Amino acid sequence: SWFENEHVKAAFGFDAIVGNFASPDTPGSAYVLLHHVFGEVNGEKGAWGHAIGGMGSITKAMQQACEDEGVKIYTDASVERVIVSNGAATGIQLENGSTIEAKKIISNLNPKLLYKKLIDEKDLDPEFNRKMDGYKCGSGTFRMNVALSELPDFLSLPGKDIAEHHQSGIVIAPTLDYMDKAYIDAKSHGWSSNPIVEMLIPSTMDDTLAPPGQHVASLFCQQFSPQLSGERSWHDFRLEAADTIIETVNNHAPNFKNSILGTMILSPLDLEEKFGLTDGDIMHGQMTLDQMWAARPILNYGDYRGPLKSLYMCGSGTHPGGGVTGLPGRNAAREILKDS
Repeated sequence: SWFENEHVKAAFGFDAIVGNFASPDTPGSAYVLLHHVFGEVNGEKGAWGHAIGGMGSITKAMQQACEDEGVKIYTDASVERVIVSNGAATGIQLENGSTIEAKKIISNLNPKLLYKKLIDEKDLDPEFNRKMDGYKCGSGTFRMNVALSELPDFLSLPGKDIAEHHQSGIVIAPTLDYMDKAYIDAKSHGWSSNPIVEMLIPSTMDDTLAPPGQHVASLFCQQFSPQLSGERSWHDFRLEAADTIIETVNNHAPNFKNSILGTMILSPLDLEEKFGLTDGDIMHGQMTLDQMWAARPILNYGDYRGPLKSLYMCGSGTHPGGGVTGLPGRNAAREILKDS
């Protein structure tokens, strides 16, 4: 009600549904908006940033910082289960059968994945199990990465030379009603014929990502049902949904479809199977008011500890939630040091 222009309202409304499988009219969506504008980059509040080399460069920097301090990092070492003895976590067992004992175990996983897949429920209190069963996941996110032979030539801002709009977040979600309908369609059919799409073209600012004259674009698409109804599976419909996304962008930039050199498609199920994101939830749990602050992930366990001694949580399933902030880890570290 503060703004008259529908497009201005939509600009705010989009941040209210990023990683949030809900309508912008859903109670609590205003907090999700605030969550996405609280942050800062290099002291500039509300700004978003791009890491040169892509998100993997952040991981590499963290890896180097850890190894400089003597941390041993194992890759290709999937954890099979957390070993529990006398109400305390004492180690982990890997899928290859080997075990690692530890005085403290710190998990960056979705809490539901940790407590429902890696820990035997008999080692947990029945009431805790019941609450964790009710922990809601599913951000409604569908991701695509595309390699392009040229920049999109938008009808609203024509031109294929790098311009300011190519270096900005490009959101296809013109009104709040458009976003509301996309959510309703996703609840009914799995996804909308007019999906919500945010395009970023990081190669316009980072020339390490693509050959000269070519580009890469990220398509962050919202309101795709985490699980399809009936016997349908995202394995069978991911290409159809991707085609809908491409056509949606092409309606605004008619050269887009023919400029595509390659695609990476990540449906909600792909996000779960490839990256361990339960129900494809990029936030490690829905950002609803009943799962925030001291109640993240659940009431009585909002302090980065769980019901088992020596086991801590440090990921986005803890306060303050999703995003690349480092805050859950920082806060968890402070609590771990208190217990040391």
